[in-house]
This record gives sequence, structure tokens and C-alpha cells, in this order.
Amino acid sequence: MKIESLISQYERDAATARSAESRAREEIESIISEAESEGRSRLLESEDDRCEVLFSRIDSAKAEIAKAEDNVNRLKAVQAEEAQNELRLTEFRSTNAGRLYGAGGSYRDDSPRWTYLNDGRSAVVRSDQRFGDHELVREYASRESERDKHITGTYANFAQQIRSLSTSGASAVVPTEWSFPIIDKARNAAVAFKAGCTLVPMPAKVVQIGRLTTDPTATFRTEGSTVTASDPAFDFVQLQATTLSALTVASMEFLQDAPDADQVVSEAIAKAMALELDKAILFGQLGATGTNDEGAAYALASPYPKGVLKNLLDNASAQVLGFGTNGTAHTAATPWNEVVGAYYQVKTQNEMPGAIVSSDKLVQQYNSLYTSFNNVIDKPPELRDVPWLTTNVIPSYTRGTMTSRATDLFVGDWSQVLVGQRLDFTVRVLTERYAELGQVGILSHWRGDVQVARPKALAVYRALQGA
Repeated sequence: MKIESLISQYERDAATARSAESRAREEIESIISEAESEGRSRLLESEDDRCEVLFSRIDSAKAEIAKAEDNVNRLKAVQAEEAQNELRLTEFRSTNAGRLYGAGGSYRDDSPRWTYLNDGRSAVVRSDQRFGDHELVREYASRESERDKHITGTYANFAQQIRSLSTSGASAVVPTEWSFPIIDKARNAAVAFKAGCTLVPMPAKVVQIGRLTTDPTATFRTEGSTVTASDPAFDFVQLQATTLSALTVASMEFLQDAPDADQVVSEAIAKAMALELDKAILFGQLGATGTNDEGAAYALASPYPKGVLKNLLDNASAQVLGFGTNGTAHTAATPWNEVVGAYYQVKTQNEMPGAIVSSDKLVQQYNSLYTSFNNVIDKPPELRDVPWLTTNVIPSYTRGTMTSRATDLFVGDWSQVLVGQRLDFTVRVLTERYAELGQVGILSHWRGDVQVARPKALAVYRALQGA
């Protein structure tokens, strides 16, 4: 039963008890008035017994009123907290997707103007935009509104839907008003989106995004000569959805009792999705490229989408630097050469690096570099205004004699990395697998794809020495 219905029930109980108390008092007053009208100073024994019964009813009614009011106040407090949780659930912190940093760290928006090939509409969820605010996603939500009304009319919120499914082990589509904020929370948590990846809503399993491959050119001409026509050339990027699943485990008591279950469960699902999305975006389909590199642990074969590193290896191998037999150790005289080299590997392709992404271990290594006077060796000027983001899905691995310290560094214009996002989000609650532990598993399914529109807009320096 929804909280609103319970509050109404308890308020009716309190009203019924007040009415019973009022009738009992009126009857007592009637008995006393009758005795006074007959000139009696004492009540008859039968009247006295009746009054005792009525006083008992008054006491019971007071207890029922107090209990009902306490329940109403408690439920209203829960309702207010859930309303606050719902507000937090829909919060979206703007990512930097599609934004590059200019001089002095100021923003300039160089987002590619991606469009759907079939209708020419914008295919991009802007960095400052909720997923649910995109034109195509709004249309989808409108189409599904009748279905969603049935679900939201049955359950007060996402946590209550999970609680209900936990008794049946059924699977269900999450209503759009609850699933879209989870998608935004995953965007907030995924480092690849913070770096600037472009989110593309996918209305179908296969979606084609138009792109400009050749710009029109301008040429000088002599007076009276013919103007040479120069047409832009177009092709498309094709996104094909595959499924990513995440398992979140929670105690039955928590799901039943915690007033902020919505917030905690949705954030747990979003973080699990974000970590796996980062892994897929960076290393999808990499496979093992040797006996002692991260490919052994990150052999993310299909149906994982093809990530940045694998895409560069297949389509722009010159953008992959390093990966020496024994990795690349820092030199005291030129410790930043490798990062600068990766940065300019992108710049010399007429692309603008928007962010650097690495592991914390690599950042720790650079923060541990000192001059002979024990001063920290600062970044070169070219790198100072470029955001450096970290994620520990980038592993430390062994490369030859560099034992458990080799790691990879990614640089580029991340807006050229397209992440397709299907519009449905489903969950299944596993009731038996964790039953003996008093827990339930929440299995959630995300569907989408990753494509690199311009491989030369990114570079990777491999097997660089971390801490």
C-alpha cells in the first residue's frame, strides 16, 4: 500500500476514535444531567456502572487517537524524506562532455554537431543537459507515459518497485522518470564522460549518425577565372546496441526499512554501470596482446563494444605510443616527454586534446618527481590547462622487467568518442541466490555501444611507469 493510502487510513482511524470519544462524553453528560434534573446528588448503581464503561471507552479512544496520530506523523516524515530523496535522485551534475579547455582553463564548446542520419535531428545529449531532456528521449517518455502511469501507480518509487520484485523474482522495465536519473548518475560517475565523451540516445538497436568527413575548401583565383566547386563529403557512424549488466546486492532489511533506499540503490547501480562503461570505453575488445600485459586481465571480447585503445590499434596504430619490451621508465632530465609526446600526437593531427585520463598510480608517480633541490617538477605549460582525470579501471600490469608498474595514459578530444544509450532500462531481482544471507541481488541491464568517430583525435601511451 502506498504511503498516501496509509496516511489516509490512519487519519480515518483517528477521526473514528475522536467520534467515539465525543459520543461517550455526551452520554456521560446526559446521565449526570438526568440525575441533577431529578434532584439526586448520587448516581444510581446502574448509571455508575454505565459511566465506568464510558470512561473506559474514552481512555481507549484517546489511546487510539494517539497511536493513529503518531503513525500519521511518522509516515509524513518518511514521505518528506522520500520526497527529498526523489529530488536528489533527479539531480544531474553537468559533465564536461563535448567541452574543451581553452587558455587559462576557460571553457569553449567545440561539441561536434552529430545528427541522426534518418531525420537530421541532433543526436547529442549536451554536457549541461539531462538525458531525459533530449528531444528524442522526451518523445519516447511521452509514448511510454501510459505504461509508466500503471507502474508508478502501483509503486510509490523505485525502491518500492525493487521491494515488490524481491518477493517474486520477476523482471521489470523501470519507468522512465526513475531510470533516466540513474543514467545521468552513471554519466556523472564515469570518468570517460567527465573527459568529454558524447552521449547519443538510441531509439533502435542500430542507429546511424551522420558526420562530415571532408570540409569544403576555399581557393584563390585570378580575375575572371572559374570558381572551382568544392562539396563537403559525408558518411556515418553506426551504433549497434549490446547489453551491459550490473549486479548490486543489498540486505532485505535495508530495502524494507531504509527511507533513503531509492538514493542508495540508484547510486550503487549507477556506480557499477559507470565503472564497467569506463572499462568498455577504454579497453573494450582489447584482448591479450602478450603474456604479461593488461590484456590478460582486460580480455573484453565481444559483445563488449570496441573501445578506444582497440580502435586505435585497428584504425590508427600511429596514435598508440610506447609499449616497449620493458615499458617506459621516467628519466630525470625529461620526465614529461612521454605525456607531451602523446599530447602532440593528437595536436599534429589538427585535433585539440580536451582531457588526459590515466590511473591514480601514474599521477602519483608524476607527483613524486623532484629536482635536485627537492622541488616538485611541474607540468610543461602545454599541459597545465588540460584536465587530468583518473580512474582505477586503468590497471597497473607487468611489462617485461617493469613488474606491476606499467600503465596506460589516454589523451584526446573525447567528444569524438560516441556512446550510444538505448532508452529502456530493466531490472531483475534475484530472490534465491542470496536468500541464506538475508540479501537480494538487483540485476540491472544497460544497452548501448561505443564508437570512435575520428581515431586520430585520440592517442594512448602504453606501458608508462606508474607508482
